[in-house]
Amino acid sequence: LADNRQAPRQFAVRNAAADVAEILLYAPIVDSELEAEWWGGVSAQSLAPQIRAITARTLHLRINSPGGDVFAAQAIAQAIRDTKARVVAHVDGYAASAATEIAIAADEIEIAEGGFFMIHNAWTLAVGNAADLAATLVLLNKVDDVLCNTYAVKCGKSRDEVKAWMDAETWFAAQEAVDAGLVDRIAVGAKAK
Repeated sequence: LADNRQAPRQFAVRNAAADVAEILLYAPIVDSELEAEWWGGVSAQSLAPQIRAITARTLHLRINSPGGDVFAAQAIAQAIRDTKARVVAHVDGYAASAATEIAIAADEIEIAEGGFFMIHNAWTLAVGNAADLAATLVLLNKVDDVLCNTYAVKCGKSRDEVKAWMDAETWFAAQEAVDAGLVDRIAVGAKAK
């Protein structure tokens, strides 16, 4: 934990030019700076305000993340939807779990040829009596319903098909993600000379 507290933050917001900005989201997603300080990761508390402050016309959001806190991801996704910039999400390695919610908030999504996109049902840890656990079940079902709607709107598939993907914890390789409609295209990188 002490080592994590000394580690540099695992995201960067760069204004590459007056009209273009870039965010590197290369870490798990957490809710607060306190969590990020102790456990590492990108906090919604820090990143969402920085996204809202971007004045560039185009924002490139580069993702390599296992996901994390779904509510923190929702806050980041809403900041992306609120920005006036045209947002292009680039799945450089993988976007898994809650990181997919952030990617889908972008205006367009491209994925690296070897990249992956993973969706699944929400999960959590719970402690308490039967009423507490029943309430947790209700909440998990609500979260799954919201995520299912988000994915279905993006890909144009039925809720039943999307729910089956979520139930199976589906890992889409790059072309599979494009074919499913979850991602718009495969990235074409410049080759070194």
